[in-house]
Amino acid sequence: MSDHTLVIRLCEPDDTPLIVPMIQAQVAASGRTAPDPDALGEIVHALLISQFSDFLLAEGQGRTLGVLQINYRLSTWDIASYAVIEDFYLAPEARGRGVGTRMLEYACARAEGRGAHFVQAAVQPNDRAARRVYEAFSFSPTSQELWRSQLPLGCSTNFDTSVANPQSE
Repeated sequence: MSDHTLVIRLCEPDDTPLIVPMIQAQVAASGRTAPDPDALGEIVHALLISQFSDFLLAEGQGRTLGVLQINYRLSTWDIASYAVIEDFYLAPEARGRGVGTRMLEYACARAEGRGAHFVQAAVQPNDRAARRVYEAFSFSPTSQELWRSQLPLGCSTNFDTSVANPQSE
């Protein structure tokens, strides 16, 4: 893809209708059922308004070719702000053409501009293409694994009840 046909840009809340189908395609490609477009649109719009997240779009040839979400967080361990790359998806026709590299370059520059001290990304173990792109930007694996649990777990939610001191019993 020639550079003059590719545009990487920061999204505004009005771009929500362009972002939603890309995230739905990413979820479907992972084997999961794509979320309801209206509910997803509400979340994307809220994230864009809150400025806790940025979304980038890659556009070319009159089409949306990619999406990338940057979440901003604060680390109590590093006493620093940082960014997390999420929802990084390229349409099949955009892969292997430098679009992902350009998007990640923009994302890292944007995160640095917003004061992030480092950037994290979750990568599927078998996604060699994603690993190559991240390695080109000096990302390296950490020793942590990402764990997840569906809620509710059936735990007590009565947080107004005082807990007895186990040592006094």
